[in-house]
Amino acid sequence: MVSGSECRVKSVFDELTSDELAAATADAAAAGLEAARLTAAARLAKGPAVGVGRPAALVKLLMGRNEADPTWERLAPFEQRWALLVVRIVGAVMDPVSAVADARRRGASWAAVGAVLGVSAQAAHGRFASRMG
Repeated sequence: MVSGSECRVKSVFDELTSDELAAATADAAAAGLEAARLTAAARLAKGPAVGVGRPAALVKLLMGRNEADPTWERLAPFEQRWALLVVRIVGAVMDPVSAVADARRRGASWAAVGAVLGVSAQAAHGRFASRMG
């Protein structure tokens, strides 16, 4: 016999609608992507962007790409490598299509994307090109 509290627990964990599951999955993917961006920005902050700001501030600057911001001038030369590190980090644990799209917008070649994912340029293109809206 199942107790009332066991039924409530089962309900909490097992009765997700498809919309709730999709929202939770999207939240997890967004959190993973943001964590990868922060990790890559922390590396940037310890190197060429030392003294520019904390990782969260660097992510904001990099994502904003505001060419009128003088700080952007200091970060711009590293944005592509930063974006490729994000692809490398998320590619190991989740679908990196959003990170790949961002790296491509920043000028990364298919060869560079493929290299960080351990595949050829052709394989990277075939896997992601049609999925990047």
